[in-house]
This record gives sequence, C-alpha cells and structure tokens, in this order.
Amino acid sequence: MKEYAIFDMDGLLVDTERVYQSIWKEVALELGLTPSPTFPQEICGTSGETGLAVIRRHYPTVDPVLYHDMVHQRTMQRLEEHVDLKPGAAALVEYLHRKGVKLAVASSSSFKTIQHHLGLTGLLDKFDHLVSGQQVQHSKPAPDIFLLAAEKLGAAPEDCYVFEDGVNGGWAGVRAGCVTVLVPDFVPIPQELAGAAAAVLPSLEIVQQEIEAGRL
Repeated sequence: MKEYAIFDMDGLLVDTERVYQSIWKEVALELGLTPSPTFPQEICGTSGETGLAVIRRHYPTVDPVLYHDMVHQRTMQRLEEHVDLKPGAAALVEYLHRKGVKLAVASSSSFKTIQHHLGLTGLLDKFDHLVSGQQVQHSKPAPDIFLLAAEKLGAAPEDCYVFEDGVNGGWAGVRAGCVTVLVPDFVPIPQELAGAAAAVLPSLEIVQQEIEAGRL
C-alpha cells in the first residue's frame, strides 16, 4: 500500500460530472449551437485556458467565457444543497484515512467548489490537502496539478496513488509519474491510456480489495 493518495473529485468521488455534461449540452442548445459528440470527453477534467481552448475548438462562434460561466453558474445552483457520492467513495476514503494514508484532492474545480462538495458529503475533514486547478498554470492532461498535490503531501509522485475517472486526468496522473488507478465514469478509457495506468477498475468499491491483495 502506498502512503499517499490523490483523488480527483467530479465523476470520481462525487456524482457531478453527469450534471455538468447535461448542462453543457443544455446551454449549447440555448445558444443555438449543435452539440459536438466529442466535446464531453475533451472538456472533462479541464479548467482555465485549456477548457476555453476546447470550447473554441468545438464552438468557434460562441464567446467561450460566456458559455463556461453560464454552465458553471447553473451547475452550482443545481448542486447547492445536495451532492451524491459515487459508490464506494466514502468507504475507500475512510479505509485509507484509517490506515494512515495521507490524502489530497486534486480537482479542476475551484477551491470553493471543492470545499462545498466535500463539505456536503462529509468527506472534507478526511483530506490533508485540497488542490484546485486554479493553482496551476496548465490543467489536466498536463501533470501540474498532481505534481503540486504530491509536493503538498511531501511525497514523491511515484509514492502516490492517483484515483481518476477521466481521460485528461488519467493522462495527467500517468505523466506525473503517479500510480494511476482509473475508475471511468461516463467516458470510456482509451486502450493506450489503459495500458499506461496501474489499473482500470469498474468501481471504487473494489479498490480496497485490490490493495489488500497486493495488486495496487
């Protein structure tokens, strides 16, 4: 078992990615856009200029900041009072915390959003550090956010698990040199990424048994 673990949040710990994706499409239609079938995979896990570049590439006629801000505001309104945990999330975080593993969240969301979602789910006090995409220059799939999380934990990247659901986040974990475990949400994991990761698992519910069996 590794002594450090870094978790993505949306789509991995909390079941919010589907809400985001629904609202990306909803707002696109309101703006008179034809939803791009590959946009969901490319926007997932991004932030800042990386995310805006994805919007520009798929929807060159729209103001990317306006589109992003409309989606973010509406999503936060829908998640204001309730956020669902993904299956096995609470049990895995509690298990690792009980074992003395130092924990961090590294999410493309804002620091305020991370605090809000984890606070609603009761997981906030289990994490030693929170890292937001706002704190790094390059968002996922660049490794910056996981390298910063490892630094805050006082760990070498290779001594850290990274738990991710997305393709961009998965590549970020691999490129950071972390032991990257993928638990896909709604976007399938490409074969090349699956081969580079430590494991691709169907649910967080089986991570503990994989660790205890020595496979992670």
